[in-house]
Amino acid sequence: MKLGLPFATLAALALFVSGCSKQAPPPVQQTIDLGVVDLNNGTPNQVDLKNGSTCTITPRSVDGGRFMLQLQIEKNGVVLGSPRVEATSDQPVSVSITDYILKLTPHVK
Repeated sequence: MKLGLPFATLAALALFVSGCSKQAPPPVQQTIDLGVVDLNNGTPNQVDLKNGSTCTITPRSVDGGRFMLQLQIEKNGVVLGSPRVEATSDQPVSVSITDYILKLTPHVK
């Protein structure tokens, strides 16, 4: 029964390798929906994200009636991210930031 030992060794090795190659599932991103946010062109507006963080949103007009939203997310005085997103007034937009997704509908006056 010489064939049985190499087969058992290969089977054990295959199980060991497949068990070691498992990856942890990706973290689930929390969604924070701010709803409609009233903004003035060129004026920073700070919003509480209710998770210990704040977001300062500054809209700047670009071509075609669209706006570039500059966001700065801070927690305990530390900047977590400064994403920018192009948006249209009264149209929903979402931005992925580290461990959460920020959704809002900018209403630019």
